[in-house]
Amino acid sequence: MKKQHLTYLRRTIGIASSIKVGARMFEIIGKMKAGKIPVYQMIRDIVCDSRFYCVVEDDLFWKNYATAVIRHFIDSLSSEDWENEEQRTGKKEDFLNAWLSKHILPLNVEEKKRIAKSMQLTAGDSGKPIPLGEDCMDGTGEQSEEGQDVQIESGITDKSDSPDKIGESLPEDIANYAQSSKGSSPGMETESHRAEAEYLKQLDPTIVELAKQIGRSGGMNHVVSGKFQSASRSDISGVTIGNDLNCLLPSELALLGAKSTENLFYQRYVQNRLQLFSSASHSFEVANDKSGPIYICVDTSGSMTGTPEVAAKTLALAVAIVAQRDRRPICMITYSHNLSFFILTNLHRQRKKFLAFLSHSYDGGNNENKLFYFIFKKLPSISKYRLFANAFKGADILIISDFIWSYISNENMQLIQKARNEGMKFYGLGIDVREHQLDASDNPNKYNDEIRDGYTFLKQCDYRYLYENGSVFEYIEKPLVL
Repeated sequence: MKKQHLTYLRRTIGIASSIKVGARMFEIIGKMKAGKIPVYQMIRDIVCDSRFYCVVEDDLFWKNYATAVIRHFIDSLSSEDWENEEQRTGKKEDFLNAWLSKHILPLNVEEKKRIAKSMQLTAGDSGKPIPLGEDCMDGTGEQSEEGQDVQIESGITDKSDSPDKIGESLPEDIANYAQSSKGSSPGMETESHRAEAEYLKQLDPTIVELAKQIGRSGGMNHVVSGKFQSASRSDISGVTIGNDLNCLLPSELALLGAKSTENLFYQRYVQNRLQLFSSASHSFEVANDKSGPIYICVDTSGSMTGTPEVAAKTLALAVAIVAQRDRRPICMITYSHNLSFFILTNLHRQRKKFLAFLSHSYDGGNNENKLFYFIFKKLPSISKYRLFANAFKGADILIISDFIWSYISNENMQLIQKARNEGMKFYGLGIDVREHQLDASDNPNKYNDEIRDGYTFLKQCDYRYLYENGSVFEYIEKPLVL
């Protein structure tokens, strides 16, 4: 790297580590005098990306370490890469995903010492450049198979780095996906992406649509930024949801025509759940489209054994694939009387370990209190996971369960309400739960407390879905007829 490029890199990293706010940071860095050549643009794109600066601390070690790693990456680009923008951008995306995956959990003292020694860091020199992740990558570009569970406390285990031995309880569709997506070495990304596309293609479209909505506050909320221009046939690109009355489907408008369905229309309007024509034109803006991290919580109690287990794993993998396409990190939690979790930041590198995590069989009783205690109390209290917990603050949460639950304590209900007030959205996906069962759940003579508690929680979620016969549909509580 040329001296002027290295100087520019150090200055941008210094700004990023101290400001850590994308728009303001990009504005400052954008005003820095730099030549109009691709290397400067590459430095700006990397340093101003939230995947990079969210984990960089404002100290000498991190500044020198980040400088060395980015310097190595840029020096590794060939003349062909610099001539091919698409190829160069792809490598940049792989670099950023690898950086986030490696550093979303803080480095411990020993790791910092090892890195400092390998780079020979000094106050005035960036040291010897080293490749990102050389300590945890094997020759194929994938995480090495060696690893172990991390016991957080009794009954809570981090399996993000467990041995990637895939069990025999994977559903056939997922097993086929695992077989066809083995390639994780450099140059094999296309094969993996093709396997992901094939997996999603064989699922019911409603499952994929739900996966797209999770982490985006239930889809896109349309805010009209001027007079709506009527769309021509060629301008209509599909169907979406929201509350823009200019774009209503005729079937939704028909709800206003009958007294028995009028309240249903108003309920969907308030919840931004009316079906709308989506337009390919820019006649309105999309606002508040949140693409954030996701908690996926899967009930692994004995009552989920069999078909519910297959459905839960199928849905969880679909959500993971779609979320990772948008570079959204995931914390997947499986819980019964015990709890295990897996932090997924790069499906390409972590595929084997993630599928191994999915392959565990289901058994045991329920302990939803441990689930919410872990998310809202335990995880943020551990220094190793504090940065991760902060990154997931306000993340949306998907709970896949049959909702035959234990009683949730008042303390946990208060934590849940606090999280909702801070922006967290709860998605409930009922497996083997029927509409008529939810409709009757308020009847104390119909169900015992265990079922009624779970069904009540599901009905209180921001978005409620039911899985039946291979497809997903939204549950809309029947309105009272006035």
